[in-house]
Amino acid sequence: MDFTGKTVVVTGSSDGIGRAAASAWAAARAEVVMVGRNEAKTAAAARAIMSATGNGQVHWAIADLSRRDATLELARQLAARHPRIHVLANNAGALFLEREDTADGVERTFALNHLAYMTLSLALLPNLAAAAMPGAPARIVNVSSRAHRRASVDPSDWQLRQGYRGWRAYANSKLFNLWFTRTLAARVDPARLVVHAMHPGVVRSRFATNNGAMGRMQRQIMNLVSVSPEQGADTLLWLSHAAEAAASSGDYWVTRQRISISRLARRDDLAAQLWTDSLSLTGLSPDVVRAHLAQLAPAAPSSA
Repeated sequence: MDFTGKTVVVTGSSDGIGRAAASAWAAARAEVVMVGRNEAKTAAAARAIMSATGNGQVHWAIADLSRRDATLELARQLAARHPRIHVLANNAGALFLEREDTADGVERTFALNHLAYMTLSLALLPNLAAAAMPGAPARIVNVSSRAHRRASVDPSDWQLRQGYRGWRAYANSKLFNLWFTRTLAARVDPARLVVHAMHPGVVRSRFATNNGAMGRMQRQIMNLVSVSPEQGADTLLWLSHAAEAAASSGDYWVTRQRISISRLARRDDLAAQLWTDSLSLTGLSPDVVRAHLAQLAPAAPSSA
């Protein structure tokens, strides 16, 4: 990879595949913005990467992406500080075994794993559009999961106010990542912006350990079949620069291979409903979103 002169934003980057990817982009001479929730941890990770790579253009930004105001403020800061963003990697996510609403009245998994992806992506579309060059579109990579195949959704209850189970909420959120990827990809010109989703594998990290003794036990079980953060980050990194990944948009990838998605994930009618229902929860003005999308709208077919 050679990312000289390019800017990459990656969320959930103080640990796991986000940190591994940030390190690789920094080594490839990118300007990297690492987004995390814990300032001490994220700053320490950024400084370690700068020391290891010799790249002084590694920054950090702090936001609790489960909160609407924090996500919007992060988007405002990123848009102001980085007029051109070549890659946005939506990676931050978590599993919550117990249901809890955020201060915005939104279920935590839905807020962090889905709404944050949507809010940041839509808010930063002008910056992504500004980075696009002929033959070199900007890229959004959404970290999803094979867990989407276990999703069980109720379109009248996206946030599982009834029948909440932590793993069900997580699987549904990973399905929502695919729906968002496909819906956004259909609305923008792939010559200027490509949008993909990927499954990193089961990665050795602190994922799920926020759930007390049960979460730590599940983490120990997952570690038996886990790959390293560097292995988990491989497809994410590849999608951020490979020519093959710019030849299409709206796809789902595993180990650098385009993979078919579940039958439910192909329900574009439900994806469109989720888009509409979610947009009102992002805090973004519909007029602003329409204006941002208009900058990247696919070219109208020429008449014969």
